[in-house]
Amino acid sequence: MERGQSILGSGAAWGTRAIGEIMNKSGPTRVFHLHMNRLLVCIIFAVTVAAPVWAAAAKRVVQVQVPARVAPGELVEVSVTASTDAGAGEQIGFLHAEYSVDGGKTWTAFCYESNAGPSLARVTQVTAGPAGSTLTVRARVAFRGGVAGDVDFNGAAIRWEDHWHNWSEPPARSVSVKVSGS
Repeated sequence: MERGQSILGSGAAWGTRAIGEIMNKSGPTRVFHLHMNRLLVCIIFAVTVAAPVWAAAAKRVVQVQVPARVAPGELVEVSVTASTDAGAGEQIGFLHAEYSVDGGKTWTAFCYESNAGPSLARVTQVTAGPAGSTLTVRARVAFRGGVAGDVDFNGAAIRWEDHWHNWSEPPARSVSVKVSGS
């Protein structure tokens, strides 16, 4: 092999032709070094490129569920679920959930949990208001204790005096359904 020439030759892939050419010119020791170089390249790729992507891929979920249709005065089941798979000690630091049967004029809390572990679900029953009113359920979650710090479900830092205080999304989620007649 000439000095400065690619180990695989011009345009050759990491295939058997290139390995065969190396064996013919340099013997089996050169093939061993080629495999070790490939292994080293794979390890460097995994550590520098792939590992940060895996670490950043934590799944944080916040779900608020209400029925699609609600009749006046109906007893309705609503639920809030939150979870994280970030590991490293991250848990649901705060989960606050409330409902309103008058379109958000007044709120009733049904869940104010703290340091609740990696997953939590809460269900309650609500009596819907009169026809034309709106049933709204809202929840806000702060994930805490992990390497990311205090984060919302998107993994962004919690802005305590802004989004948290105002029930903005994120860290809050809400679902509304109009109460229909009959």
